[in-house]
Amino acid sequence: MITLLILFVVHFLADFVFQSSKMATGKSKSLKWLSIHVGVYALISLISLFVLGSFYGNFLFGVYWWGINVILHFIVDFFTSKITSRFWEQKNMRFFFVMIGFDQLIHNVCLISTFFILKETIILG
Repeated sequence: MITLLILFVVHFLADFVFQSSKMATGKSKSLKWLSIHVGVYALISLISLFVLGSFYGNFLFGVYWWGINVILHFIVDFFTSKITSRFWEQKNMRFFFVMIGFDQLIHNVCLISTFFILKETIILG
């Protein structure tokens, strides 16, 4: 349980705290800014790789989990940033925030599901 909490905190830091305004507004319109955002996300979330590797004594587990979630983060943000951007431009704050919440829900489902799938296959398998 503590592992998942750490993964969520690292995700929050990587996805929000270290995301600049330029990344946040540019990622919906430019693959360059989306790639920069995901690059920063990947760099900060390396912490997760080491946490998983050390907690479970299997560095490969951390590498796979990290790599898969960086790719999934790019895919999720590619779509959700375009939708949230549209709601922002329409000044539809209700659906803008609903979509941001949905984006985070998808990210959390990815974080959790890949954790348990890989834990079963790499560590216990």
